[in-house]
Amino acid sequence: MNYSYLIKHWITTLTFSSLFIFIYSFFQEETYDLSYQLEIFFIFLLFSSLFALPTIIISFLLFHFLIKKSVQSSIIKLVIILTTVFGTFLTLYIISNSIAVEYTIVYSIVGVLSAGLYKLRNKST
Repeated sequence: MNYSYLIKHWITTLTFSSLFIFIYSFFQEETYDLSYQLEIFFIFLLFSSLFALPTIIISFLLFHFLIKKSVQSSIIKLVIILTTVFGTFLTLYIISNSIAVEYTIVYSIVGVLSAGLYKLRNKST
């Protein structure tokens, strides 16, 4: 199996989740300052990437373990999705339990979609 699947999954999840949360928060503001909002978006993207590192590391370890055990790709995808959802919720709950559910829903939807978007292939293909 190829690790590019996992890398693409996490890049897509972090980028699009941050983008959707940015768009949501942009329309919640009473005044629209696009330059300020773009700064906030990149800061949010940076911090979401940093806060996701423990979950990403766990995903890579699970991915490596499941590949070594020759587990079916559909099961590997399911484990990665569940790790993404649970890890995101736990991280957000630790940071601020008031945003945990709301942001976890966004990250979970994007995580499920990105996991289904990419094919999990053997290294030989």
